[in-house]
Amino acid sequence: MTFDPNIVGYDYRASRYCPTHLIERLVADGVASPAAVDMNEEDVLDQVAGANGIDRNNESTFDSGDFPKVLLSLHTERDACETCGEVL
Repeated sequence: MTFDPNIVGYDYRASRYCPTHLIERLVADGVASPAAVDMNEEDVLDQVAGANGIDRNNESTFDSGDFPKVLLSLHTERDACETCGEVL
C-alpha cells in the first residue's frame, strides 16, 4: 500500500490508534518484532500483511480485529493520537 496523506490513524482490535502507537501495540501483541518501532509504519504494516496473507488494498477481505484498517482524516475530527487506545 502506498502512503496516503489522509491516513490519520488505524482501527485495530476495537480501538483507534495513531501510526506510532499502532506499531507499539503490534509489537506488544507479538504481531510485529521489537525492531518495528524503528521502522516506517507503512513498511511494518506491509511486512505483517505479507506474512499473514492479508491484502491491505482490499479492506473488505479482513476484519480490524485481525489487522489494522486505515482511519482517514474525513472519518474523525480529532487527531488520532488524542484517541490512542480509545474503544470505538
